[in-house]
Amino acid sequence: MPLYLSSEAVKMVEIKQAFRENTFNTRHSQFGVFSMHVHLYLKAISYVAYLCWTSFELYKYYRSVSESFLSKNRLIVFWLTGDLALKILALSIHIAFNLIYPTHIETLARDYLYAMEFAIMALFLFLNPRLLDGPYLKGLVFQHSYRDIPKNGERLSENSEILPKTRVKNKSILEKLDRYFESEFIFLKSNITINLVSQNLKIKPRLIRICLQEERDFSFTDYVNSWRIQYAEEQCRENPRWKSYKIEVIATESGFGTRQSFNAAVKKLKGVSPGQYFAKYLS
Repeated sequence: MPLYLSSEAVKMVEIKQAFRENTFNTRHSQFGVFSMHVHLYLKAISYVAYLCWTSFELYKYYRSVSESFLSKNRLIVFWLTGDLALKILALSIHIAFNLIYPTHIETLARDYLYAMEFAIMALFLFLNPRLLDGPYLKGLVFQHSYRDIPKNGERLSENSEILPKTRVKNKSILEKLDRYFESEFIFLKSNITINLVSQNLKIKPRLIRICLQEERDFSFTDYVNSWRIQYAEEQCRENPRWKSYKIEVIATESGFGTRQSFNAAVKKLKGVSPGQYFAKYLS
């Protein structure tokens, strides 16, 4: 910004310096609040910090989901991990080059190195537009699965105050529920009951009800139906056979016992009728 607001003469000096060194990141410029030398060090530190933070977040995320979820979303895993790996590779090459040639004047080759890394991942995204749809079977349920535990005194609702210890317990129950539904596709059974889930997970039905109500404002039926709707949406989007299904067949195949229950669930959770909600996927 200071350069942008400066005079033409000052701008020409900076531009000529960049051309002489054949790079946009000339180390010898003293213009601005910080010299370019200091700026490049700050940029490098922030870049390394970003890579460390991203690595930690990806590791935490991969540990929080099941292997079946990662298997169904291999493309996203490859994209996220590949992007991180390319950034680390570009930084490593840059550091190695500076260690081998500490006095060498940096050229546009260094600029092209980072530009190439960005271009590769942009091209990968362009060739795989399916990535924009997000992870399969994440949607409504997984978006709220791993929220941070509130601090002491933070209210979850107007009439209740959940202590951190209780939230930790709720979070543990939700993770078990999500993993169980995701891996076993138990929601496809039209006769599923909370007692059946309770027996398989060895969690009391009362605790499951309380957890869903306090954490998501869901009844057990709403929770099951959210998985069914997400499954139906995924199949209609990816499975050519489903694109020719009528609403009644979609309802049956996704675990709903009747068309009426399917209509009521979609209307309640999505705010529109099944015909409106699935119109963009059906042929």
